[in-house]
Amino acid sequence: MSPGRDIADAVSPVVGVMLMLAVTVMIAAVVSTYAGGFSGGVEKSPQSSIRVTPNPDLDRIYFEHDGGDPFTLSSIQVILRARDNKTSLSVIDVGSRIRKFEAVGSSGGNGDTTIKAGDVFFIEGDDAGSGSGMQFGSMILTNNTKISWFVVDKETSKTISMGEFYL
Repeated sequence: MSPGRDIADAVSPVVGVMLMLAVTVMIAAVVSTYAGGFSGGVEKSPQSSIRVTPNPDLDRIYFEHDGGDPFTLSSIQVILRARDNKTSLSVIDVGSRIRKFEAVGSSGGNGDTTIKAGDVFFIEGDDAGSGSGMQFGSMILTNNTKISWFVVDKETSKTISMGEFYL
C-alpha cells in the first residue's frame, strides 16, 4: 500500500462525520427558530379585580381597581349587557355615545391615564328620562335590571375583569 492511499482512507470518514454534524446543526437551528416563533408572538392581557358601583343620580358607573395588573383607559373597552341588548364603550365614544370616560380626580378626557390598584374610573351616560335609568348610546339601562359588565383589553380582545350589578 502506498502512503497516499492510507491518508485518503483516513480522511473520508472524518469528512463524512463533519458533513453529518453540519447538517444536524442546521436542522436543529431551523427547528428551534420555527418552534420559538410560536411562543414569542403571544401577548399577555392584564388581569385585574374590579368592583363596579352604579350611581343613577349622576348617570355614572364607577369601576374601582381592587388589585392586579394596571392598564390605561385608552387600552380598554367596557361592554355592558342587559337582557338581549349590548353596547361597547371606550374613550373614543366620549362626546358621541357617552359624556365621560375618565379616572376620578383627573382633569378630564386623558385616555393615557394609567389605572392601578386603588384607582377609580367611570363612564357617564345620559339620563334615560323620568328617573327610569341611564342611557349609553342607544342602550338604556333600566332600574331593577341585572347588567353584566366586562372590561376588555382592546389589543388582545381578552377580558380583564367581569361581573354583574343591578341598577
